[in-house]
Amino acid sequence: MLATDGSVPERRLSEVIAEHLRRTARVNPSDAERRSWDRSLPVLARDLVDAGLGAVEILVEYQLPLTSERADVVLAGVDRRTGDDAYVVVELKQWSRAELFEGDPKLVLVEGVAGGPRLHPVLQVEDYCEYIADFVAALEGRGNALGGVAYLDNAADLDVEDLYGRC
Repeated sequence: MLATDGSVPERRLSEVIAEHLRRTARVNPSDAERRSWDRSLPVLARDLVDAGLGAVEILVEYQLPLTSERADVVLAGVDRRTGDDAYVVVELKQWSRAELFEGDPKLVLVEGVAGGPRLHPVLQVEDYCEYIADFVAALEGRGNALGGVAYLDNAADLDVEDLYGRC
């Protein structure tokens, strides 16, 4: 579990993740990625603890098999209802305001982010889930064991309400 009390492990989290990615994936994360980890991961960890999910394992920057793609976070735990293993892919976004681009439910325009419209984060995480389900043998035939969510910890509901229920 990530430290949520402002301790040294939390302050150095981005350094640890960046070093791991350099060693294992030969990837040098950008400063923006590091800032995102430092801001979003402690908030996610606190929210999990507050929800009574402090025992959930957090896999950060999970490498999708045979691709260069990485899921921001995969939560691994046990389904309280069934006792079976359960996984949730989490797409972290630091967005504070976003809306559908020209009414297209697949594209999102993000305030303050250059480069034009982006893929809706729910569609992005759905793609990750489908890919993982196809590759991980332990998930075969267990459709309910894997889910996904876009986590916009920096946004108020009203500032991204256009994104709800559109996919």
